Amino acid sequence: MAFRFFVKNQVRMSNEIGKMPTVSVIVPVYKVEAYIRQCAVSLFEQTYEDIQFIFVDDGSPDRSIDILLGTITEYPDRESDTIIIKQENKGLPAARMAGLVKAAGEYIIHVDSDDWVEPDYVGSLVQKAVEEDADVVYCDFFKEYDKKPAKIDKEKDFLPSDGKGAVKAMHNSVIRAYMWNKLVKRDLYDLDNMIVPEYGYHEDIVFQTQILYGAKKCCHLSRPLYHYRRRRSGSLTGSSLIRTRKQSAMNMFALYDALPKDRGPVTACGTDILLRGGWYSCVILDFKLLSKHPEAVEALLDMDYVKHCRVPIAKQVYTKMCCKLLRLFAKWI
Repeated sequence: MAFRFFVKNQVRMSNEIGKMPTVSVIVPVYKVEAYIRQCAVSLFEQTYEDIQFIFVDDGSPDRSIDILLGTITEYPDRESDTIIIKQENKGLPAARMAGLVKAAGEYIIHVDSDDWVEPDYVGSLVQKAVEEDADVVYCDFFKEYDKKPAKIDKEKDFLPSDGKGAVKAMHNSVIRAYMWNKLVKRDLYDLDNMIVPEYGYHEDIVFQTQILYGAKKCCHLSRPLYHYRRRRSGSLTGSSLIRTRKQSAMNMFALYDALPKDRGPVTACGTDILLRGGWYSCVILDFKLLSKHPEAVEALLDMDYVKHCRVPIAKQVYTKMCCKLLRLFAKWI
């Protein structure tokens, strides 16, 4: 407790002297009654003061919101900075967007409501952003399991450390696409023109491709600050492999189709977007999905094989073969 008091007062002093930035934390809530209290407590007990908490009730049918409301009353000093948005169930991407519309912070970060964070999660990320004058700061995290010890997952550095480097690194798994381990400057969100993924699987890649690309500087804070709960029953990671691959392919193709081809993220990672969508479509033999995106199919056919890519050469060969068959037998599909 003494340490927490010291850190909290140090951060408060820094806020007064250096005018530290405000932060909005966005938390979609859906069927997490067993976890929401731990998540909310870890947020309300942050050592950083200037935080806006936005919880989005995505039509949750259980007691999640009742538990959240009870938890809020235990932290009266945080109550005025807390918003609860209620909407019918629209899925994770739409819930994130509802929170973003209300976000007033100079920086934004997302937290999943079945996870929890370290007490200095926000403060440490903000401090790094201010010290480095960074648009994006990303951190390491703990993977939490039900029946085995937690594991620290370390992110990597990448060069160039700007937005183009970030999206390229993300699409090739050098860094993760997770929304919750990245503090992002509010200015990078173009809500009027943002492509919102329709499906929940790999929705973070769709968002981050657009958000990170505009960053002038990205920094890695080499400390685990987030607790990521793995293999929770009912979560997306437990969904059927065919369903998740199809959702990912649809999200990737929709992103590629919507983005301009002569500027923006496609110039940095268009090949990676196509290969991910193409491979996932082909591995589940969903040629109808491929046929709905003829521009993507033609681009895959014209593409040279890419080394050091998340989709290995062997998978690229198979994807190209499937695209050739699609072109040959298109009238029967």
